[in-house]
Amino acid sequence: MTTAGVLPAYLVGVLWVQVRADLGLSTSLLGLLVAAFFATSAVAALSAGALVRRLGTVPVVRLSGLTAAVTMLVVALAAAHPAVLVAALVVAGWGNGVGQPASNDLIARSVSAGRQGLAYGLKQAAIPLSTLLAGVAVPLVAIPLGWRTAFGLGAVLALLVVLSVPGPRRLGSAGSSSPPSEAAGPFRRAPLYVLAAGLALGAGTGNALGAFSVSTAVAGGIAPATAGVLAAVASGVGALARVLFGWLADRVRTRWLLVVAAQMSVGGLSYALLGTGVEALIAIGAVVGYCTGWAWAGLSTYAVTRMHHGMAAQATSITQGGMGLGAALGPLAFGGLLSVSSYAVAWTATAALAVVGGLVIVLGRHLLLRERPALVAAHRRRAAARA
Repeated sequence: MTTAGVLPAYLVGVLWVQVRADLGLSTSLLGLLVAAFFATSAVAALSAGALVRRLGTVPVVRLSGLTAAVTMLVVALAAAHPAVLVAALVVAGWGNGVGQPASNDLIARSVSAGRQGLAYGLKQAAIPLSTLLAGVAVPLVAIPLGWRTAFGLGAVLALLVVLSVPGPRRLGSAGSSSPPSEAAGPFRRAPLYVLAAGLALGAGTGNALGAFSVSTAVAGGIAPATAGVLAAVASGVGALARVLFGWLADRVRTRWLLVVAAQMSVGGLSYALLGTGVEALIAIGAVVGYCTGWAWAGLSTYAVTRMHHGMAAQATSITQGGMGLGAALGPLAFGGLLSVSSYAVAWTATAALAVVGGLVIVLGRHLLLRERPALVAAHRRRAAARA
């Protein structure tokens, strides 16, 4: 369902070469469209908790999928002007925004604490999986049948997913009594705002990868069909990376926020490859970028939750807000910079911001540990045991 929720934005990004040529739009408009989607998602998420309490978890999850289906159908049938695209992505962003907390609630209610790392990894694999589906749509659907057909098939897929959502009676309560983590002490917002800033930079640069990787590949000389396949392969491997890191988080106790920082920094190096204009390096940069710079989302949520037992909702509302803000502003900034410069300049700036994001995550973790003495003591005990 999360894949269906973000699919409208990534279909626009991956099919932009065909959409722009058909409707006569500017390159920079893509950044505005993706930004409109994720900005609306970030705002909608703030009211999602009240909506879930009023309607229930399952109805809100189904509403999210239904919204995605309707908006993709509108694009397929009626998109002839930029205003229609913007309006459709704003509505789709609202559906995605309310659906994210609802799907988190499904995990919290139904998944045991020892498997929640894997669960969050699977959930956050939705973003690269949606790019995979959109990338496959280029050679299989958009080129032979047109981009409108691809959006129509996306709407059908979303409707099928809505029908598959389990009813409330099938939901368990395995995660309702998770054991306490080692985190203790008063709730401090300042370190979380620093973490949110780092996550915003990471999400902004990662979202630029999802939105502009195909157009970058085409500008570098790669055929549109091949660029679509490349996006599908890279996003598919990235989805597997998110699941793998979640699986490891359930089995290995380590400093996972430092792993998140390292992923962002390595992702920055891969983004620099996208700006070289060399076909082979573009392919390597896309694959490595999805496996590192855009593979940390579930892991960061898991790490923050572990460090705030009993306060996960308060903590992740701050960090998820940072991710949503970055996801909205990243493509917009990339598109604006691209309109006045080149892919080389835009990707170089993106690479630098990703590395800075990793450094901010390290700082935020340091501030968080400094204010949570029980967690610091637990880290020292584990280090002593290993020694």
